[in-house]
Amino acid sequence: MIGFIKDSVGPQPHHYKNQIVIVDKKYQCPTYCAINHNHSVYFEPDSNGMVVDKNQLGKKYKEKKIRKKK
Repeated sequence: MIGFIKDSVGPQPHHYKNQIVIVDKKYQCPTYCAINHNHSVYFEPDSNGMVVDKNQLGKKYKEKKIRKKK
């Protein structure tokens, strides 16, 4: 149950301009982040980290589950 709650209220991956970003209020990657990973971003323009336009944020990203054949 705790894992389910964390998945619904914690940092969430979303599609954004041909990439995946993680929307996170507590941590944002700095604007000069050059690491090749899913960047942590937020909406507020007066933030010191990476900021995204909430209107351009796409659907929530979900990894495809691999099912084992029986």
